[in-house]
Amino acid sequence: MYPVSLIWGTIMFLRRKYYNIKGRTSFDKPTICVGNLCVGGAGKTPHVEYMIRLLSKYYEISTLSRGYGRQTTGFLLGNSRSTVRDIGDEPLAYYKKYPSISVAVCEDRVEGINKILEKLPETDVIILDDAYQHLPLKAGLNILLTDYYQIYTKDAPVPLGRLREFPSAAKEADIIIVTKTPQVLTSMDENVIRAALKPLPHQQLYFSYIEFQPMQPLTTAATKIKLSSIRSVVTLTGVANPYPLHEYLNTYSEVKHLAFPDHHQFTVRDINKAVSFFSTLLTHEKVIITTEKDAMRLIDKSLVDVVEKIPVFYIPIEIKFHTKFKDAFDHQILNYVAKNK
Repeated sequence: MYPVSLIWGTIMFLRRKYYNIKGRTSFDKPTICVGNLCVGGAGKTPHVEYMIRLLSKYYEISTLSRGYGRQTTGFLLGNSRSTVRDIGDEPLAYYKKYPSISVAVCEDRVEGINKILEKLPETDVIILDDAYQHLPLKAGLNILLTDYYQIYTKDAPVPLGRLREFPSAAKEADIIIVTKTPQVLTSMDENVIRAALKPLPHQQLYFSYIEFQPMQPLTTAATKIKLSSIRSVVTLTGVANPYPLHEYLNTYSEVKHLAFPDHHQFTVRDINKAVSFFSTLLTHEKVIITTEKDAMRLIDKSLVDVVEKIPVFYIPIEIKFHTKFKDAFDHQILNYVAKNK
């Protein structure tokens, strides 16, 4: 795989170089890009949500995503009738969780920003979900995420590794966040990661971790079950890296995993397979648990009749920054927006 990986990495390197020479479109409004170098799974969605919670106290926020997996094209704004098929799972989650913000999708992020500014002129800040490789656009602030357990300097471009481009592309980031770290991060761990990433003088390095929130019932059948009674679970996921969820649930007496590819559009057949897994659990106090992003796809109208009959819960997550980094990160984001609004 090495020659193919080298060719792919070189193509992406030349593409980035071409756009940097040609020139990229920037905007007067604050635009914050949250992206990564790997093929999914670094935690973009909960980090976007962190900034929504941080900024929406003071500013009018719009998010802009590609809307991966949707069955529509072009620019769309989320509304009360939107489904996963219209705008994708992550944008739908933003819309449902944060009704005070505007949620937009568009493959062409430059076009998308222009449409937001045209249709929503009150917008103060635009948060771009997964636009680090969208090179026609030059965001005002670039945030690059990397998984604590697979940092980009120890990875390679696809198909040899999981990177979309060479690690050298990280030099364009203003902020690097090491995600999914242990909740207790030692100085030694921090120093090892810092030495491996070698952030440039203009780059700020932060460390975050996942905090799981209380389980929520997704179906009517789930509302009849007491959380304290659960003994066995089946995890049903369609995300790039389900390992944090698997690790979190390992305290149950019996756990079985049913994993599908990232953004997988669940079918009735998939649900029946999950029910088959579910039926093999030995205890009666059993449920199916999924992620919040997967829940957006499980409530699709084509599945509701099947899904409603089984006890399905989802677990929301929130991003937390380690104490020594939180205030500095919040200040950098707020300061950027205040100076560029």
